[in-house]
Amino acid sequence: MLTNDSAEITAVGIGSAGTKIVSLLSRQSLLVARFAYVSCDREDLSSAGMGEKILIESPVDQKLTPAMVRGLALASHSRIRETVEGSKVVFVVAGLGGATGSGLSPQVAAIARDAGAITVGVAVMPFEFENKLKFYAGTALKRLREASRGVIVIDNDTLMRSSPEDSTLTSLYDSANREAVNALGSLLSKSSETSISVGLNKLLGTVLQDGYSLLGVSSSGSIDKAEEALAGAVLSISKLAEAKEVNRAVVMLRGNASISGQEVGLAVKRLGSMMNNQMVDVEYGVNYSGTAQLQVSLLASGFTSTKYDEYDPLGRILAGRTIDGEMDFALPIGLELLQSCD
Repeated sequence: MLTNDSAEITAVGIGSAGTKIVSLLSRQSLLVARFAYVSCDREDLSSAGMGEKILIESPVDQKLTPAMVRGLALASHSRIRETVEGSKVVFVVAGLGGATGSGLSPQVAAIARDAGAITVGVAVMPFEFENKLKFYAGTALKRLREASRGVIVIDNDTLMRSSPEDSTLTSLYDSANREAVNALGSLLSKSSETSISVGLNKLLGTVLQDGYSLLGVSSSGSIDKAEEALAGAVLSISKLAEAKEVNRAVVMLRGNASISGQEVGLAVKRLGSMMNNQMVDVEYGVNYSGTAQLQVSLLASGFTSTKYDEYDPLGRILAGRTIDGEMDFALPIGLELLQSCD
């Protein structure tokens, strides 16, 4: 494996959601050394944080599909390769379902992989109500998994639970992005006087498994906050896949100094029974710089199937057959074309 001191880690944000998440991560003190952004929207890049910014330009004003974005990005492959060159680990972060995230995240992951990096895809899946995005998201997730050593899947509906019921759509997206940043930031944090980090090797040891890694989050301020918050994170994962399939997990607890060693031990001890698999290998970390509420980020791996398999009906129909690389993003008859490049 790698040592935290010598490993150069790069995070690449793809499209609007990926750019916003990586931009927020760039403002934290993390194990990540370099940041980069790839989008076909100038506004995404103008508001991005520090790091390389690559604009995928279209010669005409048109509605883009993932296949079109992939074609437009061919001219930028060499620049993307230069951006990730020399990295030991590359995290490719994207919201799936839109044209840019769905089209480019597997492509960028493959470029980083071919450059010699351990590539980890971070896929933020659309809200349940975003039906028109599901086909692209499901297909892109499979492609991203094929191009990466491991994939971390984040469900927007899980992240939405902290938002007020009357939140606007913009607020929902912003809240989901912030929750994703909090969870990813805690997993990629450095050890300090106020935190015990998971560490890169333990994180990769969990993520680089067959199948998918799922990220669940929850919080609690009750008396039994450790058990309640962990149960909420387990429940969010069990809605996405069979919890008992888990084989490795990372539990990150974040709160103020009231998190006791007993609470940490309880969370680690109870996880196996909560997920109906006592053999699960659990790593953990603690951050004491949070609020009075105990926040739990649970990264669990080893899932061979998820609810997102249903997002790609053609994948089930054509299981076991080889399909054309362009056909993978062709919408089934009756689904409307994506309207934006998000």
